[in-house]
Amino acid sequence: MKKRGFKASWSKFWSEFFSRPQGRLGITMFLIFVFVAIAAPFITRYDPMDDLYLAEGMAKPAWTRIFPANRNLPVTVHTKVGLDDWESVSGNSVSVSKENGESRFTIQTEPGRTTELIYTFKYDSDAPGTFNYETNYRVDAPEDTVTNLEFLMVSPNGKEWSLWKNKIYGSRESRELLIDSRQLDLKMRLGLTMFDEVSQSVFAEHGEYQVVIRALSEGEPAKITMTPVAINIQGKLHGVLGADHMGADLWSQLVYGTRVSLFLGIVAALIAVFIGTTIGIVSGFMGGIVDEFFMRLADVMLSIPTMPVLIILSSLMGKSVWNVIVLIALFSWTSTARIVRSQTLTLKERPFVEAAKASGASNAYTMIVHILPNVVPLVFASLVLLIPGAILTEATLSFLGLGDPTTPTWGRMLHNARSFGAFTANAWWWILPPGLVITLLSLTFVFIGNTLDEILNPRNRERS
Repeated sequence: MKKRGFKASWSKFWSEFFSRPQGRLGITMFLIFVFVAIAAPFITRYDPMDDLYLAEGMAKPAWTRIFPANRNLPVTVHTKVGLDDWESVSGNSVSVSKENGESRFTIQTEPGRTTELIYTFKYDSDAPGTFNYETNYRVDAPEDTVTNLEFLMVSPNGKEWSLWKNKIYGSRESRELLIDSRQLDLKMRLGLTMFDEVSQSVFAEHGEYQVVIRALSEGEPAKITMTPVAINIQGKLHGVLGADHMGADLWSQLVYGTRVSLFLGIVAALIAVFIGTTIGIVSGFMGGIVDEFFMRLADVMLSIPTMPVLIILSSLMGKSVWNVIVLIALFSWTSTARIVRSQTLTLKERPFVEAAKASGASNAYTMIVHILPNVVPLVFASLVLLIPGAILTEATLSFLGLGDPTTPTWGRMLHNARSFGAFTANAWWWILPPGLVITLLSLTFVFIGNTLDEILNPRNRERS
């Protein structure tokens, strides 16, 4: 019978919850945010903290290319070219292998015969600011064998640009190869001055470009093993939301920031509600000097200007997510304590509490078994309503530069936007998204909390 009664009450509660537009909208928005937080590694390809210089500073979103003013702005390109991506292969033998779980391709040269791998891609925009190629290579050959290895770019008009060339004697250990358009020796190789931009010369035209790997061995055959070649072109158009001042992806920061905001808001609210519920029940049930002490403590906490104190304490305690959670919780328990205390004052006069006392139940047993279950609905509504306050407080502290610098948060995005000129440069794609999602996530819990309060608060039930 108890199970049936609980099931019927639970079903009735959800039926009433979903009958209210605010409740339906709040739950829908909450599930969307939860999905984004869980699926973050799948809906963005970049690490919000480690992947820098993906594009030029304050690059605009790629979709803004639909506007005439942005039509010819250089786009960002990030791709890894493995064996299957090379359009043309000439020479003796090329194969794919794996070393330490990483795919590599091997070029087996034939003495006196040039081996070429060609990758073609289209670039139909103005010249980018910078570009680079990255790979690791290893040459295995006898000591008396000389292997010539060269990376070239071929323009749409057929002009060859030799970006890197090396003559390798015998066998070598695995080495990292980075060809960066800002390198001085590359500019000298191409006959440019130190003030010239390599990208302006190499990407001077619109059309199909070719990346060419050219290998030639003299003496015995050589085996050249390479990791997939990473081609990185830093443009002024990038991704869904553009880039920040360091060329980092703003979309990944926004997505991963959802995780932090949900975690911080829920954990801080749980701690605050636990403290408030404990104090509220003890204060209301015990009465006397205990009640007086806790309520005066609550009055003192309410009289303290929260934000200035949080700013001071955050700067003293250090920039950490857990420090922010603890501080928010310590200043957020008072409302829950007052609500629970007022309900406890009425509950302790009820016959079932009097019966528990008469049967010899201890105060702790009575508070836990008889009082707590009856204040849970109020506690739950209070919990949900505390979450948006915690999210906004964290965002404010991060905006002021007091958040954890090692964690991607929406407040930190706004702090960087303010610090590095996004407001003066009118970089709306950097400013608006974090502000909108902070507002939407806060509204989500406000909608859910208001609905729960309407259903579970005894005062609302009495008025209805």
